Amino acid sequence: MKESLTFPSQAETLVQAIVLAAGKSTRFAMGSSKLAFPLCGREMVLYPVSLLESLSLPTIIVTGYQKDIVTQLIQAAHPQSVVFVEQVEQRGTGHAVMCTQTEWHAEHLLIINGDMPLITSELIQQLINEHCKTQATVSFVTAACLEYPHGYGRVINNGQKIQIIEARDFTGTRQEGQCINAGVYLINREFLQDALTHLNLHENSQEWYITDLIDITSKAGKKVHTIETDFDTIRGINTISELATAEKIIRERIITHWMKKGVYFEQPETTIIEHDVIIGPATRIGAGVHITKGSRIGARCTIGNHSTIDASTLADQVTILPHCVIAQSEIHDHATIGPFAHIRNTHSIHERATIGNFVEISNSTVGAYTKAKHLSYIGNAIIGERVNIGAGTITCNYDGVRKHVTTIKDNVKVGSNNCLIAPVVLEQNSMTAAGSVITQNVPRDALAIARAHQVNKENYTKRFESTPSFVAAAVHEK
Repeated sequence: MKESLTFPSQAETLVQAIVLAAGKSTRFAMGSSKLAFPLCGREMVLYPVSLLESLSLPTIIVTGYQKDIVTQLIQAAHPQSVVFVEQVEQRGTGHAVMCTQTEWHAEHLLIINGDMPLITSELIQQLINEHCKTQATVSFVTAACLEYPHGYGRVINNGQKIQIIEARDFTGTRQEGQCINAGVYLINREFLQDALTHLNLHENSQEWYITDLIDITSKAGKKVHTIETDFDTIRGINTISELATAEKIIRERIITHWMKKGVYFEQPETTIIEHDVIIGPATRIGAGVHITKGSRIGARCTIGNHSTIDASTLADQVTILPHCVIAQSEIHDHATIGPFAHIRNTHSIHERATIGNFVEISNSTVGAYTKAKHLSYIGNAIIGERVNIGAGTITCNYDGVRKHVTTIKDNVKVGSNNCLIAPVVLEQNSMTAAGSVITQNVPRDALAIARAHQVNKENYTKRFESTPSFVAAAVHEK
């Protein structure tokens, strides 16, 4: 659901956003763009892009390093709402803004870094509202930070002049440097167009910095407005350590959201809930549970400790016992899964079915009230209602070239330790004996027995114990 802006109705012509997403991610040290790295199921750069889309702000994305990867993931999520501009040479944030000039059309330009997943729509709305109300030429976001974080420019305001000093150039005291620059700016377009021509190239880095615009504005006697927020809202990500910190904050936000919706978490600090998940009220989630994006959990479900629900749908009152993996599957009302079950790529586990411990189900459908309670593998199977699958049963679905379907119709009882060699059909009300290898269809109401006849060798153990060499001879005995 999109949030509405409180500033004037001509929002599309009033504010246009620029997302800086061209950097080389050097300190990230993974050999790839940090912007494509997922946090709680959403790639880093999609956080600010999604936020801007929710505010209906037209957006320019400045790409550079690994531009194809960044472009593709943004286009996949937001195919209509963005324009891309390439910064062929990464020569600083000021240079990145220069590259976008041909795409400007709004009265004010909102500039934000692409590595800010914690930024909120409320902060952006506040920035725009106060910028318009104060008629500022430039507004930007600051944060008071006692811990003196690495890499953030320091905001120096002596009452007459305000400027941002890059962290590497700051020589003041710790107290003087407690106000930091967040990297979020709102600038009047006409002023910005002129001010960019006054940016100086920094000799050491051979880059132009957008932070110098604050000093230019202040020296020109134009109004500079700042709004302060908490540091956790504006944290950027340059290192793996900073990534972990940001992800922890996002997890806490997501879990707090679902707590307010009536979801109980046994140990919320150990649980991971990704974006694009829906959880019904009165659901209980155990310690160490991971629910990935695309999952839909109904009401009054129970998900046991250390289970993973991956892009799957659970209807109402489903019970997932501890240590289960449910992937790309659908579980219907009142079904019980686990413990230690693995359900993957399965079309439906129907209502009140029971899938027990150490059972794996793949690419199958399991009917209502059916039970497979122990140590079984069911692959490429269509199983009807009220079927009982004995312990140790497997569907032998792969012949080395192709996979085949096993069909088990309603009310079938499959004996323990069965091998069902697909393709095969077990008709309604049929049974198979324990230890059978079923290679042919079983008719309705029939009992199938497919195992070797038992042979008892009288006094065999005594002969074996007295004559160890008897083993070889016994093999050839009829």
